[in-house]
Amino acid sequence: MKGEMENPWLQIPLEDYEGHMSASNVQQLQMLDVVFEDILNEFSPKSLCVLGATAGNGFQHLIQRTFNRVVGIDINFKYTAECRAWFIQDVPNLQLICADLNELELTDSIFDLIHAALIFEYVDVEKLLSKIYRWLKPDGRLSVVLQLPCENSAAVSETQYQSVKVLEPFIKLVEPDEFKRKAEELQLICEEKTEIILSTGKRFIKAYFKK
Repeated sequence: MKGEMENPWLQIPLEDYEGHMSASNVQQLQMLDVVFEDILNEFSPKSLCVLGATAGNGFQHLIQRTFNRVVGIDINFKYTAECRAWFIQDVPNLQLICADLNELELTDSIFDLIHAALIFEYVDVEKLLSKIYRWLKPDGRLSVVLQLPCENSAAVSETQYQSVKVLEPFIKLVEPDEFKRKAEELQLICEEKTEIILSTGKRFIKAYFKK
């Protein structure tokens, strides 16, 4: 992605993002909520990092769970501010960071689980994978959701929320097998890969990688 001032995610109001993602012909916000709950139930991490946390979609599933550390990262300060307003009192040890993932550095070996849903379409894939490998503890896991091409829909679906169209020149779909190859070159070994097909026809890959 280009520099922060040119980042399209800084131009999309939260209400537009959530309206677009939950629209009847998109339904991705709902899907991502279910995926996030599923990974929490499957792995029960004590230290968790969510890349692209937005305003905390799915964070209600963190409430009444026990964590040593929860970190949510997003480039849009207004998104993280809203997430803080909703969840800082109810999710112990929650830290929210406003940062560009292409530039962010974190301490090595601190997370059991890093979750990155529809993130790799907007970043330097190899660079971020390398960081994730360092940030994960031994035997830690990366969970990803990748968008697949759809014959009947553009990569950014058409909705009434026109601000979201700013993403169109920037989104770059990631081929899952190529992603798997790059991850495994870094010793992030794919444990599971599942296709998700929404009623809208949009298709996604959910995959887990173990360090």
